[in-house]
Amino acid sequence: MPSAASAGRDRERLADIVHVLHGPSGSPARKEVAYAAYVAFILVGLYGFPVLRALVRAGDRGGMADALRSPWLALVALVVVAGSAALAREAGRVRGPLVAPVPWVDHVVASSLDRWAALRPWFGYSLFAVLAAGATTGLLVGASFWGARVAPFWVVAPAVVVGAAVGLLVGGSWLLGQSRSGTTADSPAPGDGPPWVAEVRRLGLHDLRTQSARSNRIVGGVQAGDLRAVRLEAARPVTRARSARLRHRGPVMTLVARDVLGLRRAPGAAVVGLALSATAAWALGATLSSTSVPPLVAFVAALVSHMGFSSLSEGLRLEADTMGTPALFGSPPVRAAATHLLVPGGIHLAVTTVVGCAAAVVAGADVGTALPWLVMTTVVLAGGNLLAAYRGRPPTGPFNAVPSAQGVLLWFAMPLLLDTLIVGGMVWGITRWPTSGLIVIGSWVAPAAMLYAGLNRVQSESLAHRDV
Repeated sequence: MPSAASAGRDRERLADIVHVLHGPSGSPARKEVAYAAYVAFILVGLYGFPVLRALVRAGDRGGMADALRSPWLALVALVVVAGSAALAREAGRVRGPLVAPVPWVDHVVASSLDRWAALRPWFGYSLFAVLAAGATTGLLVGASFWGARVAPFWVVAPAVVVGAAVGLLVGGSWLLGQSRSGTTADSPAPGDGPPWVAEVRRLGLHDLRTQSARSNRIVGGVQAGDLRAVRLEAARPVTRARSARLRHRGPVMTLVARDVLGLRRAPGAAVVGLALSATAAWALGATLSSTSVPPLVAFVAALVSHMGFSSLSEGLRLEADTMGTPALFGSPPVRAAATHLLVPGGIHLAVTTVVGCAAAVVAGADVGTALPWLVMTTVVLAGGNLLAAYRGRPPTGPFNAVPSAQGVLLWFAMPLLLDTLIVGGMVWGITRWPTSGLIVIGSWVAPAAMLYAGLNRVQSESLAHRDV
């Protein structure tokens, strides 16, 4: 651990470096992070709170109040927090919380300065970000339940504290994912001090350079709308089933075998997809079978289910990346895209129907109450994932050839939003008005329309890649 004198010299040298780079006003990064948190807080207050409160009030408030006092809620919350921490640690392997610019790493971190002192500003930015995100989420949830008169007013303060603690836990897992995934050959001895200081000192120069360059390429891919470049940067190297070979089994079964081989080589994606699909299916089955479950659960379950289907659909996305190239085995684009839906769609359909019907039986309802709508959920998500894979280029304005940041964000999120709103609205409508013929017909028409829209997008993108 550096002595007090050396720590003082390091602070002076860092102050001189910051003065040379940014002038007497210092680095603007702190103000930018604070402004981003301020904007997020305003958006949550203007849009998140009214929407969440309205969804909570639309459900059975008495049943939700009982659910808040149930011991099962603590178990569910513990599972969600543990899953979030695991995902954060996995994300740290690709892009951790301490990503300094490459010149800073080469000229400052690589010098004789203490590594903790050189990287402490980025640690502070990330710590503030995770604490602000957790506290804001807790405030949103607590205030929404209080505003809907489901919980008393005093739950807001504990919700903020718990949210900040969860954010701190997720942030710590994020840091561990970055510090424990790389090599430490060029990192100094951790020395004494708090655990987070030791983890920061474990970061090697090579890994810091790699993550910084990767972060720049990911940001550039997002701004340019190049999803393939983003996926290639974020993907981990394939180390499993390298000896397995793909054999010709006909134009359809070869593509199916290709998708199965892809899941064997990326078992993490398969496990995540199965876990998310099963969790969402249980929530959907419970919502369809009991009016005491708030409709908000259906919308959250639809979002999670879309993520599960997407995790199983890497073959579909890779097929979309090859648009404009000669088709594999001569399959037309629409047929190839539909074929790549067989594996993820079949897995998702089996998991969703089995787990969702099991949840309905546990809730005391008949299997037929939930089965048709669980099947329709898979159809909706199949169309949404087609729209996500074959989304094309981001839209541009008539007077600006460069897409705006808001347009790119909406363009990325549109398939997810459509799946969430359609599936959540379908489940909510069926449980709220079970005898309405209009709701039943709409619940059958909407999935078919989503699937048709997805296949039509495949055809239009294929025609757009042809030479005129």
